[in-house]
Amino acid sequence: MNHFLNKKIDLLFYYQCALALGAVFAFFTDINSYLYTSGIVSQPPLFWILGFAVASIPLILSQDKYIPLSVIIWCFGFIFVSLLWFVLFSPSGELAFEELRKRLLAVIFIIAMTLIFSRNQTIHYLAQWAIFLAVLIAVFNNIYEFFNPAAFSSLGNGGRATGFYLNPNSNGCALILGMIFSVSILQPIYRLPFVSIVGFGVLLTFSRGAILGWLVTVIIFTIARILHLNKLLYWILGIGIFIISLGSQWWEELLQNLNLNTNSLERIAWFQNISTSDSEDSADSRLEVAQLAWQMFTKHPFFGNGIGSTLTWNIEISTHNIYLYYMADHGIIGALILPLLVYAVTQHARGETKYIGLAFAAFILLWGLFSHNVLEERYILIMFSFMAAMTGASRLEQKFKLGYQL
Repeated sequence: MNHFLNKKIDLLFYYQCALALGAVFAFFTDINSYLYTSGIVSQPPLFWILGFAVASIPLILSQDKYIPLSVIIWCFGFIFVSLLWFVLFSPSGELAFEELRKRLLAVIFIIAMTLIFSRNQTIHYLAQWAIFLAVLIAVFNNIYEFFNPAAFSSLGNGGRATGFYLNPNSNGCALILGMIFSVSILQPIYRLPFVSIVGFGVLLTFSRGAILGWLVTVIIFTIARILHLNKLLYWILGIGIFIISLGSQWWEELLQNLNLNTNSLERIAWFQNISTSDSEDSADSRLEVAQLAWQMFTKHPFFGNGIGSTLTWNIEISTHNIYLYYMADHGIIGALILPLLVYAVTQHARGETKYIGLAFAAFILLWGLFSHNVLEERYILIMFSFMAAMTGASRLEQKFKLGYQL
């Protein structure tokens, strides 16, 4: 009987390993969206999400698999608020219903992924290596796309790398998240080169939010001594000398040969004149929609305008800011939705996981200022689930050590 039980547990463990690795390569790389949008496969991302959700059900049979209570409370609260605002405040229409559908799907995804990653540190270790490999692939894709703009899109992005992701900003965000969760598995001697490679990949996206996020993350890594300050300074000095030695003429010739589009050239000019008052179209449009969202919030600061309210604009873009996005929908309570989820998945982190949680929390809260899709994009949501699972495992490890000492 015991032999049969042990064999069953082993099979469940290998099954969970396969699901965890499959989830990383399917969702963190965003290959599921890329294959569908490029027409390579006919199954939409919904098919992948529900497939993994159904596949995670057998893991409930294992006694040591669980979803943290804080995550369950957040998911329940998020859906409750969404449904209540949908019924009471949202204007009837397809856009509001589509927004509600996205939120339900996000909760299903978070729960399924948290179950897949739950507790087992061996699975976390394997998943971290999978994330590390995915980051290297993404950086390679960025370099390749920089010199071959139509590599991943028939139209190209004018020199802004996207890879398998839907846009350059998502690409940069994913690289930083991957760096946060995988840098600790490397030996200290290899961490700084890896962080620098990721920084180069982020730079090729020309995403200001991602570049700022990379800098903030590196500072946190340095404070937490994941990176050594003296080596970091030498590394920065070496890169600076290398760039200067190439000369500005080499860079100008390279940019001219790459046929960059207007948006990319404007971003390069923005970085070169960051202290001036000149701005480019992207920054202007973001400021405009942010002002519109703020006006919607101030008109109804307590209850908002109902879910999907900013989607009814006669403008092609939304707020580019998740705080304003939810504040326009739900009023003041909307500003707490993302911070509460970050707190739910990091609040009890211990040991090395605590520093991973600190970097993750700082970056996600910062990224919310640049994107309103944080709780829709699966390469981000899967990292919330992974963070929750790592936090739970770190608590159990600490309890075990304390019990052993006593």
